[in-house]
Amino acid sequence: MRDSLVIFRRELKSYFYSPIAYVFGVLFLGVLLYIAAKGSLVAGMQASMQGFFGLLPLLLLIFVPPLTMRSWAEERKTGTIELLMTYPAHTGSLVAGKYLASVAYLGFVLVLTLGLPLTLGAYGRLDWPPVVGAYLASLLFAGSFVAVGMFFSSLTRDQIVAMLVSLFVLAVLYLLGHPLLAGLFLEWLPTWGVDLVHGLSPYKYFESIARGALDTRDLVYFACFQGFFLYANALVLHHRRTKG
Repeated sequence: MRDSLVIFRRELKSYFYSPIAYVFGVLFLGVLLYIAAKGSLVAGMQASMQGFFGLLPLLLLIFVPPLTMRSWAEERKTGTIELLMTYPAHTGSLVAGKYLASVAYLGFVLVLTLGLPLTLGAYGRLDWPPVVGAYLASLLFAGSFVAVGMFFSSLTRDQIVAMLVSLFVLAVLYLLGHPLLAGLFLEWLPTWGVDLVHGLSPYKYFESIARGALDTRDLVYFACFQGFFLYANALVLHHRRTKG
């Protein structure tokens, strides 16, 4: 645990010392708030955050791969990964530290968007439980994408390759969970096949929690999904460490 905290502080500090993190934050917040704020208030005094949370997964799909591409690829390119590999810490602790730092940074960016629901709540009637659930779903969804991005970053020293592969895989996962694509699958797959393919996508479970229905099965899915890619990440690093 102590080793994870050391890596966590190191990585989180690097985010706030890097201009890329600030560019990411400004662009992400700017695009998200500008587009979502347009349709936030509906007829009468009823306020809605549906536009905001409907857009958020797509923006995470676009912005998370550039954010995670440096996780391990940059370490390999600069040679600092050799120093990390000699650090007397379990490989899982290194992965957990980097993962938690990325999620904490994204969580901080999401906190900066709270001004929108607070403003809507002041001028209209906002149903807060679904909003809180949607923020939780957003953080879990972002964490899933971070886990995938970090895994592919561990496979190459080229950051651009890591970003493009992550973007492609995450786009496929995103589309598999989209309701429109699920309807197309019904034309050539049996119902159980559609449910299987649809169930692979984090987007399906994001929508479930964002509607305010907090189901333990959704939480178990996110835990398993993230755990799988983080474990695979640790295996890649462990292989590199033992190989020397």
